[in-house]
Amino acid sequence: MENSNSNNYPPDSFTVVSTILPIINDLVRMQQNLNFMDDSVKGVSQLKNRIKSIYGTLSSHQYEIPDLIGRSYHEGDNMIVTFENNPDMPPSTNRIKRVIKPMVSYQGKMIQAAEVIVEYN
Repeated sequence: MENSNSNNYPPDSFTVVSTILPIINDLVRMQQNLNFMDDSVKGVSQLKNRIKSIYGTLSSHQYEIPDLIGRSYHEGDNMIVTFENNPDMPPSTNRIKRVIKPMVSYQGKMIQAAEVIVEYN
């Protein structure tokens, strides 16, 4: 009997939705929170290294999670967007300020659209 979790078989939809996507969502949340912490705080650099390692593992299993922070948002991007006005930004500009849920692709196909906060002026 073959093991359905073998590397030769893609995960079923239930596994992706119920297990992998919540883990990826939490991973991105942890990464964003760590980015606000000072590297001199004990354990922060180790946690950042572990997160990079987990991203590497996901990538080796054909999951893609692009880093959206700081990127410009363009109308038509496949994202759920909340806009926040920021008068300190240059006029007619925007950038993704925070990721609520990351965009996730598996084997080149998007399986979760990003949910982001975009600041603009």
